[in-house]
Amino acid sequence: MKKLIKNVNVFDGKNSQIKEYQNIVIEDNLVTEIFSGDYATNQFEQIIDGKGEYAIPGLTDAHVHLGKTHIDGATASYDAIVGAVVAGKLLDHGITTVRDAGSVTTGLKRAIDEGVIRGPRIYPSMNYLSQTCGHGDSDAAHINRDIQYRNPRGVALCDGIAECRRAVREQFYLGASQIKIMAGGGMSSLCDPVETLQFSPEEMKAIVETAEDYGSYVLAHLYTPACMKRAIRAGVKSLEHGHWMDEETAKMIQDQEVFLSPCPQFTLEEIKWNHMDEYSDQPSQKKKKKKSGSDKIMAQMETTTELINQYNLKILFGTDLMIMYNGYEPRASLDFTEYKKRFGSYKGLLAATGNFHEITKLTTYQNPYSDGKIGLLEEGSYADIVITKGNPVEDLDILGDTEKILLVMKDGEVYKNKL
Repeated sequence: MKKLIKNVNVFDGKNSQIKEYQNIVIEDNLVTEIFSGDYATNQFEQIIDGKGEYAIPGLTDAHVHLGKTHIDGATASYDAIVGAVVAGKLLDHGITTVRDAGSVTTGLKRAIDEGVIRGPRIYPSMNYLSQTCGHGDSDAAHINRDIQYRNPRGVALCDGIAECRRAVREQFYLGASQIKIMAGGGMSSLCDPVETLQFSPEEMKAIVETAEDYGSYVLAHLYTPACMKRAIRAGVKSLEHGHWMDEETAKMIQDQEVFLSPCPQFTLEEIKWNHMDEYSDQPSQKKKKKKSGSDKIMAQMETTTELINQYNLKILFGTDLMIMYNGYEPRASLDFTEYKKRFGSYKGLLAATGNFHEITKLTTYQNPYSDGKIGLLEEGSYADIVITKGNPVEDLDILGDTEKILLVMKDGEVYKNKL
């Protein structure tokens, strides 16, 4: 089916300069031409009038956990249902592709790809890898200090080079397009303070080498300079969080062309952990640990933001959806606003579009969506298109207002149209 979106101003996912008064030709699920000027209406089976608004690539979220949307020990069946609901909400925000940063999404991805339910494309990591007593080790085991409570759902525990290599291979067997590891401490478990280094250099190098043997790359959860430096030296290509940065680390990220997903936005009131008692059997113990970690990170946020901008580090837009599931809408709205404050509208928009395209290249033959380009709006791109009321290159807040998301198209199909 041949379609036309006429009369739109186009942001291509790369350049800040908008191409005005363009027409976008779509054949089946791909963009085949973008042009200005006249056309014959009888060429097209459907024509959508963009009314002079702004067309951008379908948005991306590089850090979600759609197969594990809660951290309170919910059952797999409950998480699956919630994940399906949230996946549909993502489209309403114009998010047409996500990278799942650790959860088993086999069934969800298949249901979306087959058109059974609404949702974004998913680049799956499957189970994230954690060492024993690492950030991905069982929360119940941490609380009770008893191995019988350990529940590895969503996690592949591995220690030593042989176990680490096997764990990587198992995730590719399950259908992963990239590998996620826990390379440092966190705040949603009790035995691993934020400062801890996780996985030895030898283990981490073995993980990276095995992922590369399968044509892909590794992303890593971490916060501190020591953790980031170890991961970069091992060959990790995407740093998740990284809120506690120093200048030496920033230079290494720049030199090695590593991506950074600086999520969640700890400047947001709702991510200051004051509401997190409900997620623990021992709330005071867990809350104390969370507050200690978040206070340390908050103290470094301004410096980290300055370094990201000073060294023009390549950032990805991510929300860390599992941590803050109170309904997707408020989180996306607030995150876009924070990206604008920290990095500016253009750089924030690149994080959610063209930069994601760049990291998909690292999946090589593991790329589950290799027929078109994701994160760009040009010839050969998937027909994943969002039309907004106003120019998000100049004001990223537009993307946080669902009323200003006028049209959402994914794979050539319209899922939302308020034009």
